[in-house]
Amino acid sequence: MTLIYAFQDASGHWHGDLDAPLLADRGHGTLTYLPVPGTPEAASPFAGQTLKVLFAVTDLEPGPVMYQLDSGGLFPASWHVHTLLAAPVGTRTTPQPPDFDGTSEPCLELAVTDHGRRYVLTATRHDDGRLTATLTASTLAGDIEGELRGDIGTAHLDGLARLLSAAARATQTQSAASAPSPVPAPAVPGPPPPRRGEPWNDEESARLAESYRHERDFDALGREFGRSPLAIQHQLARLGLARRPTPPHPTARPAPVPKQTHGPTLEERRRTHSRSHEPWTETEEKQLAQRCAQGATAEEMSREFGRSEQAIEKRMKAIGAQGPAADKARTPEF
Repeated sequence: MTLIYAFQDASGHWHGDLDAPLLADRGHGTLTYLPVPGTPEAASPFAGQTLKVLFAVTDLEPGPVMYQLDSGGLFPASWHVHTLLAAPVGTRTTPQPPDFDGTSEPCLELAVTDHGRRYVLTATRHDDGRLTATLTASTLAGDIEGELRGDIGTAHLDGLARLLSAAARATQTQSAASAPSPVPAPAVPGPPPPRRGEPWNDEESARLAESYRHERDFDALGREFGRSPLAIQHQLARLGLARRPTPPHPTARPAPVPKQTHGPTLEERRRTHSRSHEPWTETEEKQLAQRCAQGATAEEMSREFGRSEQAIEKRMKAIGAQGPAADKARTPEF
């Protein structure tokens, strides 16, 4: 699946999974992160920033939200990237310092929003390994609706999570069994009637803003609200949640299709690089790793091994070589 697996913030710092194994060539673009005002995501440190993003086919786990790039592309992000973007300041786990000796651990705070409610888990680790954990459920306005608190060992967290899930299913089953009479299921509503050209009211605008938190596809939102994708994008721009669409230039013409040319043959390549497209031997890989560690450049190693610089860089990354040339080959470029 094609996922957004890393992004660069306005300060030039990279976040996400830059070292994730990619199953296809990567792409890049920009994402202006505009969360809905008044939601927990609005407190994200990246809210309002235009971020450079990297996306590619990878086996990372996808998150629950689709993100609309400024160029119009629509991709899910990995769970890691989604958590970094959506979590308000102060809700991430504090990393351990390098000299952590295991005698103490900072407070852990995790938060998630689901079906109009906010759930927060805080935990503090004691010297004996126990966790004092507090789980609270509240409205988005901050009104506490329930709380669960106690001490537990970290080895029991998986079992407790499965027990809570089973309790939720059992409670739903008991509630359905104790109902006095079955209530006929309401008919599944069809798509709303077309509302093209009609003005937006406050209630409909609020519903659009809430839906946009979970669905960034203008076509899908258009079907939900009975309007065109362009009308959806214009209304989101009025609400400050998306960029206003740019009208096409009246004199714009499609770019001419470049004339296809054939690349050099293998014989021609080997006139410049004698071992072009030859399989790498184990001895060559060891020598390549050694020369890379010694500080040789890709250009120097290209002459020594009779291969192109691109082939040298690709093989250094494949064998995990260490050195300035390998570091340069792994650095993303725009």
